[in-house]
Amino acid sequence: MNFKETTLTIIVPIFNEELVIEKFLSQMIPVVKELRMNQSVRVLFVNNGSTDSSPKLLLQKASALEDFGILTLARNFGYETALVAGLTHADSNYFALCDGDGEDPVNLLIEFQKSIMRGNQIAIGIRKNRIESVVTKSFRSLSYSILSKLGDDPFRKNAGNFSMFSKVARDAILTENNSYPFLRSTLSRTGYRIEEFPHNRNPRIDGKSKYRKISLLKFAIAGFMTTTTWPLRFVSYLGGLNFIVIAGYMLALAMGHGEAQINFFLLTLGWELLGSVGVVSLYMARIYKNSLGRPLFYVDWNESHALGGFEFAGRK
Repeated sequence: MNFKETTLTIIVPIFNEELVIEKFLSQMIPVVKELRMNQSVRVLFVNNGSTDSSPKLLLQKASALEDFGILTLARNFGYETALVAGLTHADSNYFALCDGDGEDPVNLLIEFQKSIMRGNQIAIGIRKNRIESVVTKSFRSLSYSILSKLGDDPFRKNAGNFSMFSKVARDAILTENNSYPFLRSTLSRTGYRIEEFPHNRNPRIDGKSKYRKISLLKFAIAGFMTTTTWPLRFVSYLGGLNFIVIAGYMLALAMGHGEAQINFFLLTLGWELLGSVGVVSLYMARIYKNSLGRPLFYVDWNESHALGGFEFAGRK
């Protein structure tokens, strides 16, 4: 197929971004025009349960994009799930993921497209730097370091969701049965040819980040459990340590040592057992949620819009 005959859908999640939308569009529109020199381009905004005027502003201001859609979810199902919703209801040959707050340098989409034209299946942004507090930056760095070293599969350190990829990579994402999607991990795990693009993360165009410290912690834990089973393996390693602790306890009894030494061994054993049960319980809870087979999201079709030549895929 001639590349000029292919289509690209850019998926942009939006949640209460009324202060940002107009400025974001001023950056995105010229990029889309340049991308259209090589292929047909559509933009899908995923309204993740916004409670402000974001959907209304999109309808008013995004007409210059020509072919675009607004997929409105029934409530806020989370950032990663919003991306999955967009990938589910967009039908094209290629897809791109881009944040709607201006932090992703949208001009890099042009380089992503060139990478895809060179035959790569995935082009992904690698964050060199971002403007945030020292505490948050250190936490992110630690989280990515742990994931890159302990992951069961390859994981690109400092990779975000800012990317462009082929339909086969999109299908790999959608075939996963995961109630806590972690797309950057999935893209690395596929094994498809990837080209990395280091870039500096921009500050938000306006407004405040919707992520709070506790949200970042939850996201990190969810991503960790999706990426690695190392904690489960570590629990099995503790079995050897438990044997040593029990042996020490039995030796203390046999030698008639005082109550303090015996309590130390019992307390150590108790903490090990409780910690092990906690780790196993977390993974069991994840397995249980996945086994329920619940939809990740629900769409409010009454508030969703397809404009220009855009059409929603899989709409019932």
